[in-house]
Amino acid sequence: MKRLLQLAFVVCSGIVSSACAQTGSSAQSSSVYTSDIQPIFAAKCASCHSGERKEAGLDLSSWDTLIQGSDNSEAIIAYDAANSVMMKMVSQLAAGSHPAEAGEAALTDAEVSKIMEWIDGGAVGPQGNAPFSGDREFVYITNQGEGTVNVVDVETNVIARRVDLTKLGFDVGSKPHHVAVEADGAHWYVTLISAGRILKFTRDNELVGQGVFEVPGLLELDPANPGRLYVGRSMAAVNPPQRIGMIETETMEIEEIEVFLHRPHALAVSQDGRYVYSASLSENRMIAVDMETGDSEFHTLDGPIHTLVDLQISPDGHTMVSGAQMTGKFFFFDAEDGSGVPIEKTIDVEAAPWHPVFNADGSRAYFANKMADAVTILNMETEEVEAVIKGNGLAQPHGTALSADGRYLYVSNQNMNMAYTRRHNFGGTEMMDNHPGTIVVIDTQSQEIIKVLEAGAMPAGTAGRALR
Repeated sequence: MKRLLQLAFVVCSGIVSSACAQTGSSAQSSSVYTSDIQPIFAAKCASCHSGERKEAGLDLSSWDTLIQGSDNSEAIIAYDAANSVMMKMVSQLAAGSHPAEAGEAALTDAEVSKIMEWIDGGAVGPQGNAPFSGDREFVYITNQGEGTVNVVDVETNVIARRVDLTKLGFDVGSKPHHVAVEADGAHWYVTLISAGRILKFTRDNELVGQGVFEVPGLLELDPANPGRLYVGRSMAAVNPPQRIGMIETETMEIEEIEVFLHRPHALAVSQDGRYVYSASLSENRMIAVDMETGDSEFHTLDGPIHTLVDLQISPDGHTMVSGAQMTGKFFFFDAEDGSGVPIEKTIDVEAAPWHPVFNADGSRAYFANKMADAVTILNMETEEVEAVIKGNGLAQPHGTALSADGRYLYVSNQNMNMAYTRRHNFGGTEMMDNHPGTIVVIDTQSQEIIKVLEAGAMPAGTAGRALR
């Protein structure tokens, strides 16, 4: 096995930016909310959004209830007034400023400015902390079309932060694609396809390192070696190097590993960390690399070009699964023998099965069907489809992630087919103005969609903490 050691730049260590660090601490006074903000809400908003009358489930009677958001979305995104739904409602609503369009007195320009300044300063509450600070569980969803990353709070299922990579010096077209999150949530990583970078962030969204890698795609943490991260090549790359990368997360140094596959995209790591798997997008070839001996074993699939999008290994390490974009097949591989991954079973599913994810006990697997606007649930005991979920908000679904307890499934939706229309008309003529990407939240117990969050342009990679 030939390895090329590539120098990785480690920069930005210790960077803290008001636009991107977004930590739980803030210089904003804890008295601002009580003295300046809550009186505005009480005078202009409480008649519809407090007590027994909480339209759309939004309660503005206190800071604690405000940050819970509404039945549909977050009300505010700390440090980001421009993208906060509340501020869009009072400043961009085509029908006229809310609550004026509902017959109540509109907020004055001075009041709007005051609220926006408070949000951009961290939306600090009476106790002096910013919303959703501390050791909380988050799910991360990239907006590939606009250079941002959504940070969703699992407890409330609202967008808690939006990390703007352009504020860190990256281009709006850097294409953040895929995410990996450490098991304890202390750090998260994201690939930038066009910028050729893998970025490392803290839980507080502070950029602390980065590595250089040509057209990076999927990320996969080594379950047995927490300080090791693997990266494949992007689907957008026509003729990328036939190598994957192994990253030492402490230094972000990247060692490239030959896999001899054209367009190596799909990626998985065995539960014991010994074997790394990759598959080609353009040919029916897979490889298993033994990281102890350096030996490699190739596998060839029969039939037309399947285009395996991603690989995922069950928690017990016995089964590896993958969806085939071009043929609508879903493969079950026997992964018990390490490098030997014979096909155990193949079934037909809805069109374009993408990134699968297992629940903690391996009894269910979930994946998006990108060209069918659907999500499929597999019963892993029978290796058959248990349910197919369709509904409002599922529009070209891409990535999937589960909350650590397995209760919620998060699905990113690119919505380039314009199947989903924005709830409110905020004006604008661009496609994404009225047909944004979405993050669909599914309750895995009821198997129903419980929330549709409106995200940015082209939501893609989705990841959360390891399941427990």
